[in-house]
Order: sequence, then structure tokens, then C-alpha cells
Amino acid sequence: MPRAAWVLAGALVVLSAAVAAGWLTPIDAGVTNAMVAVRSPFQTDVASSFTALGSAPVVTIVALLATLYCVAAGRPRFALALLWTPLAFLLNEVAKSLMRHPRPTEAIVALPQSFGFPSGHSAAASALFLTLALLATGAERRSGPRRLLIGAALLVAVLVAWSRVYLGVHYFSDVVGGLLLGSAGAVAATTVVRRTDMPSR
Repeated sequence: MPRAAWVLAGALVVLSAAVAAGWLTPIDAGVTNAMVAVRSPFQTDVASSFTALGSAPVVTIVALLATLYCVAAGRPRFALALLWTPLAFLLNEVAKSLMRHPRPTEAIVALPQSFGFPSGHSAAASALFLTLALLATGAERRSGPRRLLIGAALLVAVLVAWSRVYLGVHYFSDVVGGLLLGSAGAVAATTVVRRTDMPSR
């Protein structure tokens, strides 16, 4: 596994320990209160739109379309990297069950019945969009396009994470945990797949 993936995974372990110990409770409460204070109808509409990008239906559809493209383009191994997305969903649910971290009480949308840490939307968005960006930049030698694609993927994931905190369904630490989980797997999966991929003839 590449060093970046180890660093991200290690950060997730440290964060999980801090959440379990309650060390981040003041930060979580402060960020949640700040989000509540700046809510407006326009921002709520924007947050609702971005949060959909990390939802199971949207992520599933995009992942399936990307898988079909990889197969049609003669790169079926690239489709294996996309398996990280459903695996991220699974690992996220396992982590929720282990951590049993409560959600905020200031939600302005229907509050999911599951526990809060880590955020599933944030994990799914970072897992899918970062994986797609890393696969797309694998053969790109120019730094500009690489940075643009990876930056755009990270921006989408961060906006999804922001939307979850803004809507009051997750704490700040929840979405950071989701981003770390999704990103660690995306880096690891794409690195392994790119090293073993050979175009089909």
C-alpha cells in the first residue's frame, strides 16, 4: 500500500481514538453551532444539492456507469478499483457500529437512524470521485490537468462533507473521518490497479 494511504489510514485511527475519548466534543459542538447560526434558505438548497452527490443512489449510478466505461475502453482492471466504493460503504457501517457515536440534534432534514461516525456520504463521495480522478490521471504526464482533476474530486468530497454538517446530520469529526476512510482506500485501490493494469487487445 502506498505511503499516502498509510498516512490517511493512520490519521483515521488517531481521529477515531480522539472521538471515542470525547476529546473533539467541544470542536464538534462549536462547528455545529456556527453552521446553525449562518443557515439560510439559499444555503440549505445548496447543501441539499451537494449532499445528494454522496447518496447511495447517485454514487451507485456513477460507479456503474464508470465501470461500464472501463470495460468498454479495454481497461477492465480499472473497474476493480471502483469496487472500493461499495467496500467503503460496508466498512463505514462497520465503523459506525463499533464507534456508536451519536448524531447532532440540530438537523433540518430527516435524521438517519444509524450512528454518526464516520459519515457515509463523505466516505462514499471521497471513495468514488477521488478514485475516478486518480484513474483518469494515471497516464497524464502534465501536472496541470492532474491537479485540476484531483482538486475537483477533493472539492466535491469536501462540499458533500460540508453539506452534512450544515444540514445537522453529522458532526465535523464525522465527516473528517468519512473523508479519511474514502480517500485512503481510493489511493490504495488505484495505486494497486494501475501497477497491474495492461490494456486489453
